[in-house]
Amino acid sequence: MLDVSGIVKRFGATTALDGVDFSVRAGEVHALVGENGAGKSTLMNVLSGAIRPDAGTMHLGGRPYTPESALDARRSGITLIHQELSLAPHLTVSENILLGAEVAQWGWIDRTASLRRSVALLERLEHTDLDPDARVGDLSLPAQQVVEICRALAADTRIVLMDEPTSRFQREDVERLFRLVRNLASRGIAVVYISHFLEEVREIADRYTVLRDGRTVDTGTLSATTDERIVAQMVGREMARLFPERPV
Repeated sequence: MLDVSGIVKRFGATTALDGVDFSVRAGEVHALVGENGAGKSTLMNVLSGAIRPDAGTMHLGGRPYTPESALDARRSGITLIHQELSLAPHLTVSENILLGAEVAQWGWIDRTASLRRSVALLERLEHTDLDPDARVGDLSLPAQQVVEICRALAADTRIVLMDEPTSRFQREDVERLFRLVRNLASRGIAVVYISHFLEEVREIADRYTVLRDGRTVDTGTLSATTDERIVAQMVGREMARLFPERPV
């Protein structure tokens, strides 16, 4: 579905991405892992149109993909969900879900049709427990994340990018999110999932890609690798060398 090759991004003298290769397939959960500063968030921002690469090529569905902005990327079917959600807390669940994609006729918002559309999207994610008329600012963080994902569905997204989505979640909330992610993947939507927690990666992802110092250093299926190999690729040395013996 999405294939990027040789992506380079520099910020002055700093090279954040140095020839990254990455691909994600329809209906898969692909984990993007690496140490802080490896380039994960920068790559997500490139994919989501927030920043433009200095070099490299991107293809979406076999066609060249060169988003001019985050809105352009969203219209192309790629949505980035940040750790800090981009919701309007003073608006309702329904209004947030359809923000920028309102059901309108003759320039006026059709509130009845909008409500039906919001309810249908919540049903797709099996979250009929959320009141579409509730104020988003009054919801819990996991519930707000459901609203954010519904916004992506309302925009007919094909790829959802998730940057450390469980960093502030309790275990019960993590399990709810994983059900949502599996729901998306079952509908053919690709999910790119950034996490520092390898146990989460193993639980939710199909494939993985490791970035180190702005470069792609490893990729493959999680079932065919070990945590020790992933960590070694992240830090650039074998596990046995992480804690060398002290001289007596």
